[in-house]
Amino acid sequence: MNGEETTPFKRRQMTILMLPNDLLFNCLARISRLYYPTLSLVSTRFRSLLASTELYQTRTHLGRTERCLYVCFRLFTESDQLRWFTLCQGPFNSKKFLVPISSPNFPSASWSDAAIVGPNIYAIGGLVNKNYSSSVMVMDCYSHTWREAPSMHVARLSHSVCVHDGKIYVTGGCKNLDSTNWMEVFDTQTQTWEFLQIPSEEIFGGSKYRSVEYEGTVYVKSEAKDVTYKLHKGRWRTADIAINKGWWCPSLSHYCVIENVFYRYTDRRIEWYDSEKRLWTTLKGVEKLRSFSRVNLVNYGGKMAVVSVEYVFGKKEAKIWCAEIAIEKRQTGEIWGMLEWLDIVFRTNDKSYSLERALATTI
Repeated sequence: MNGEETTPFKRRQMTILMLPNDLLFNCLARISRLYYPTLSLVSTRFRSLLASTELYQTRTHLGRTERCLYVCFRLFTESDQLRWFTLCQGPFNSKKFLVPISSPNFPSASWSDAAIVGPNIYAIGGLVNKNYSSSVMVMDCYSHTWREAPSMHVARLSHSVCVHDGKIYVTGGCKNLDSTNWMEVFDTQTQTWEFLQIPSEEIFGGSKYRSVEYEGTVYVKSEAKDVTYKLHKGRWRTADIAINKGWWCPSLSHYCVIENVFYRYTDRRIEWYDSEKRLWTTLKGVEKLRSFSRVNLVNYGGKMAVVSVEYVFGKKEAKIWCAEIAIEKRQTGEIWGMLEWLDIVFRTNDKSYSLERALATTI
């Protein structure tokens, strides 16, 4: 090399990049995905390998899949732009932080709702050029690239979205809502949409609904009628009245279901629904968790992720907090939470950031 001595670092770098892809996949699959954003800076080839389907197939084969957390913010600007982030970890310490996801095909819709099925995030409906939209965009969590999916039959805004058995249930949000279009279902396998019959005229009214997967089925609540129905063997039935009375909050993101237990964030505490006693009970062990006005609860691979925003009074600053809580079901029937970590994962001097949605998957 023109007499120039090759440093040990250069020799090591050259050796790694000269390895065939299958060996590199085997090496990279054994590294936590939290480090991938840092590794992607090594070279263009590394970026391509880290975004490939083959790498994640290798991770699955080796039993190295792990939980991934995604967070969506909306910027209160003229365009009401949405921005997606993913939770990562620093290369030299255990501190976790949110990293923005950049994509040339980022969806233009604002105010859309989202759902996650396997390695794909579906951004559904919303506003496009100040008009209700029926569009559906999908982000591949491997490569963080967006693509179009079949549009809904009806344009929707402020609708509710939940996932059950690989299908996405979208409820309400139509301008001309009626019993024929109140809900439509997207089959992620066949990539087709179909309308679902309304359970009863009792639930029909208004345009806002809440929906969630619970007890192995879909629960839907009408805000206007204050009634909750559940889908049972292809038919709708009235749900437990205690669930109905306790199921109210400005955002469905204040709720999550973990191992068939319904959790909610309300009155500055986390509660769980005791289906035997038909009562909402405080989750013990985390009573002193910091309280915030905007909170998302997420099923984080059997644990609970709590994502929240703190706006600093008197300053143009917003802090995004994240906590991870382990869930323990005791023989007494009680459920306890154990705080594993709590930290600021993102700071911004722009108070226009609004927490919209947090989602998790395992890949």
